Amino acid sequence: MLDVVSHIDHRRHPRHRVLKEGKIISSNTHGIIDVTIRDLSVGGARVQIPENTDFPEPFSLLVTSEAILYPAIAKWRNGEMMGVAFVDEPHHTSVLNFKKTH
Repeated sequence: MLDVVSHIDHRRHPRHRVLKEGKIISSNTHGIIDVTIRDLSVGGARVQIPENTDFPEPFSLLVTSEAILYPAIAKWRNGEMMGVAFVDEPHHTSVLNFKKTH
């Protein structure tokens, strides 16, 4: 008979599966990286980033649909997935909509 070990979630806050557009924003480098937010909780997020992309530390994660900016740091990275911890209170921001021109 096999011993079955159940997975225990050690997160402080429950995470919720989402599919949202986001941006990693750095005031240090004045750069923006487009990301996809896959999981979101009060304390952090799991984001999909372009593979082999360097990202600044610290940074802010912008949830574009809600115009909320979360000051954050990276906790882990595995290929194109990255775990993000929020390090301060989020705040609303005004987001300008830019239309693409061809």
